[in-house]
Amino acid sequence: MNSESRRAVKIALALIAALALIVVLSLLVGSAGFKPASEKFGLIVWQLRLPRVLLAFAVGGMLAVSGAYMQCLFRNALAEPYITGVSAGSGLGAVIALSALPFSWFLANLTLPLAAFAGGLAITLLLLILLREPGTAPLKLLLLGIALGTLASAMMAFVLLRFPDRTLKSALFWLFGSLTGASWPQVTIALVVLATGLAWGVLRHRMLDALLLGTEDAHNLGVNVTAASRALLIAATLLASVSVAFAGIVTFVGLVVPHVIRLLLGASHLRLIVLSALAGMALMGIVDLLARTVVAPGEIPLSIITSLIGAPFFILLLLRTRGQTIG
Repeated sequence: MNSESRRAVKIALALIAALALIVVLSLLVGSAGFKPASEKFGLIVWQLRLPRVLLAFAVGGMLAVSGAYMQCLFRNALAEPYITGVSAGSGLGAVIALSALPFSWFLANLTLPLAAFAGGLAITLLLLILLREPGTAPLKLLLLGIALGTLASAMMAFVLLRFPDRTLKSALFWLFGSLTGASWPQVTIALVVLATGLAWGVLRHRMLDALLLGTEDAHNLGVNVTAASRALLIAATLLASVSVAFAGIVTFVGLVVPHVIRLLLGASHLRLIVLSALAGMALMGIVDLLARTVVAPGEIPLSIITSLIGAPFFILLLLRTRGQTIG
């Protein structure tokens, strides 16, 4: 085992230990007190706090892995679901579904992720069409992502104003990121999507490494670039969309986490994907713990905290980016 592999194992073990600690703190810390073995204990811990922390882990993992996939797809360190406008597109799809479809459709917890996926996929396809050579123009990616995200956000605002009886005040809070109301069905779906997206990347890590070399070199290595890019597009969008459906729009996790892991361990996707998932889970677990305890019994929207972390990081990254691509 070489030094990079040993370092990766140490980081993975540290992250797993951090996840265990976060679970314990999330179950014990909160504005509502309880006694072990009481009826209140069962309600607060098993029905409220445990599904919430597990959903936070799943959302963080999905956003981080989605960011890693988007950075590979666009060969651009600035790519991630929020900056490229995919999160806003997913939010638009979810809000349209909430406003237009009967509430009974959402009982199975599947309609919202599917609608969010459709909205996120539409934005990603538009980016691919408009960029043409997505890995060669960081500034163009940034500006197009901002434009498409702003357009989707404006359309979201219109739908919210047009159907106020269906969206209510809670929908506005959800759009800024919230895990209030996390349920076991949501946890199950989110963990299945995360595990599927993660397993796909691990099994295809050599293909992803080849894509970073560019279209021509990847083709020479035997990669079907068109099919691989389509699969990568679907995987990245599905992960981001399900996170938006269950937690709202959470900013910058998909940018910060993969970039930090890449700085520590290089661009090899086998290590990048697994450690990004673990680091994203830990980060979102900490963010959600802060969100529900700092101003308890109130809550801070998740994106306020992640923006305080991610915005300075994004500015530094943007200042250091001079048109180079990943790989």
